[in-house]
Amino acid sequence: MYTFLILLVLYIAALVAIGWHFAKKQRTMTDFWIAGREIGTANIGMSAAASWLTAGALFGVTGMFLSIGLGSIWIFVAPNIIALALIAVLVPRIKRLPSLTQPELIEIRYGPVLRAPIAIAIAIVMILFAVADFKGFGYVLEVFYGIPPIYSAAIMIIAISLYVTLGGLRAVIWTDTIQFIFLAALAIMIGALALFTPAHGQDVSVSDLFGAMEPGFWNLFALGGIVGVFIMQIAMLPGWVTEQDPWQRVWAARDVKSARSGMLIGSVLIAVVFGACFLAAIGLHSLYEVPPDPHVAEQLYLIFILDTFAASPVVIAAIAIGFAAASMSCADTFATSGASCLSRDIYQRFIKPGATMGEMRTINRVLIVAMVIVSAAISMHVETILDAVIMATVIGTASYFLPIMGALFWRRATAQGALAGLVIGGGAQIALIIAEATYFGKLDDISPLLIEHGVLIGVLLSAVTFVGVSLATPKPDDRRLAPFFADVAERFLKKVSVDPGDPAYRRFKSGIDEYASGERVHLSAVIKTKSRFDWGKLVLKLTDTDAWIAPSGVEVAYRLSSTDMLACPRIVHGGEDQVWIFAEPGADQVDDIRAEMFAAYREVLDVASGSV
Repeated sequence: MYTFLILLVLYIAALVAIGWHFAKKQRTMTDFWIAGREIGTANIGMSAAASWLTAGALFGVTGMFLSIGLGSIWIFVAPNIIALALIAVLVPRIKRLPSLTQPELIEIRYGPVLRAPIAIAIAIVMILFAVADFKGFGYVLEVFYGIPPIYSAAIMIIAISLYVTLGGLRAVIWTDTIQFIFLAALAIMIGALALFTPAHGQDVSVSDLFGAMEPGFWNLFALGGIVGVFIMQIAMLPGWVTEQDPWQRVWAARDVKSARSGMLIGSVLIAVVFGACFLAAIGLHSLYEVPPDPHVAEQLYLIFILDTFAASPVVIAAIAIGFAAASMSCADTFATSGASCLSRDIYQRFIKPGATMGEMRTINRVLIVAMVIVSAAISMHVETILDAVIMATVIGTASYFLPIMGALFWRRATAQGALAGLVIGGGAQIALIIAEATYFGKLDDISPLLIEHGVLIGVLLSAVTFVGVSLATPKPDDRRLAPFFADVAERFLKKVSVDPGDPAYRRFKSGIDEYASGERVHLSAVIKTKSRFDWGKLVLKLTDTDAWIAPSGVEVAYRLSSTDMLACPRIVHGGEDQVWIFAEPGADQVDDIRAEMFAAYREVLDVASGSV
């Protein structure tokens, strides 16, 4: 036990050091929320895999293989792998948008009415996902050391609060990379040991172990046949494809290629780890009698580790640290993702639109701590890891999947339709979960079409209301469509011509900070006003012209200079007498966008020097 505590303190100190290191590099909330859009392929891949691979996932997946057989892949394994691959397909659509969060994307497309509801829905889903991580780590300390779950929850709360609140998403991604390497090595080691440990003192070949599995174990359609598999994918895939945390990694990637390749690598890495879980289940089946209780079956993984390394407390402690790393790598992702919605999409958008970057960092840090505390509290009342994961996923599937996909691909989607789909679909799904828990019992006992908390009902209601109400309401304004569809954006572009020899332009250009990251060049400058100004009035006056839009509230405004929204100059409130201006053009656009930034600079000063 003491060895574990010593290693834990050293590990947490290392994480805090990483968080402190990256905290010093933060200048804007883009740095805090999406790592300055600078992350490369390998880090994106390992972080994407780590954020979906908790310690609980290893126990839960191995337990499902033991209890259900190969057909259990459709519950958790296949959706994980397929979802990251599908996100890779969506990368070009996602990456070109200037959002920092999904609710901000939703407001850009539909207006302000959906931003808060989507933010709350995502925060709830993130909390439920984090619950599974607290539950998994609780299993570890309870089995290894007999420590009650409340203490394991306290350890995670303290550790995550320390390093994530310092370093933001950049710290999360780098710690995820370390944690994934640790977890993958551990999963492969346990899978190999379980497979090659002699069964009951007798040497048994690996082929004999595979042959000893009951015929039903190999049935790929054990979960209600093809219909059951279909319903399971409807339940899980949409919720995971539109889960915010991998989208944040797409936005954090340095370019489209890094994001796409990273997601595909993450998909492969998840398959490798779950393959190790499958081998572990084959081995454990020969070593132990599989209990009928799924909760107990999940813990066989840990019991095997304890039996194998009982004489080596240092090894047990090191493995426990590995599981702690895995649990934290997911919980920190979910806490950061959920807190970013609450801080940026509710506090900054509706409570204090003029909040400075320093204020926003403080609010975000407080909310991260609150998220992990709430998740820890809920974990004390959840039966199994899988319960928390599935409930979170089906709520996401039935509530915000269709509004988000409609925003990206369907021009006729309207704010009223999206809101109706969110409220009706998500509300029905939550009601079904509550009814199942309090009155009806398991819904699949009533009908096989109602498996996974009756998700087909929730998704169907969401689809019908979203499409029906959208078609029954007026078409969306073209300004809402411009960031999503290049041909619409073309109508609004206001290009400028600047004399390269203009002394004012040359002075402004010399003050631009520039650095290349992948296919993008990051440009930033500070506009210093002569006196204090009202930020809200400044943005409103700018957007009265045809050149500027503020599609997601007054916290950021864009000068429409390109069909690529990331390349457009954008301004944020830097302080009482400062406006910060940014743009992220492709390398071939840099000269043009510098000129556009200069035009934005002059327009901001003109407005600020007036009655603002």
